Amino acid sequence: MDKSLRIIALLALAAVAGCASTGNGAVKTLTRERAASTIVVGSSTRADISAAFGAADVTKFSNGYELWLYQVGYSKAVDSVPYVNLLLSSADNTRELSILFDKTGVVKKYQLMDQ
Repeated sequence: MDKSLRIIALLALAAVAGCASTGNGAVKTLTRERAASTIVVGSSTRADISAAFGAADVTKFSNGYELWLYQVGYSKAVDSVPYVNLLLSSADNTRELSILFDKTGVVKKYQLMDQ
């Protein structure tokens, strides 16, 4: 394999490895309107959210609350890969959905952010 082909293969592998996503990918195309109909404050449960968006990064608090985080974008590892960091950056993360559950597992609050 010649040197330029190896570099291209390495860049392609790094770009794929740098892409980070939490959940089932539904957040990538989630609109504010669809979020409002899918996530109902005071009614939606952890089971409802898991069914709609898949597994999340979960933070549990000592008061019984939980914060579920879904992100779509590039991981910070991309920033340290030579040449790839010229094309991609972790600052290019495009979407983040955070959902706060109360002690009973019901949605207390949520936020959809585009970065």
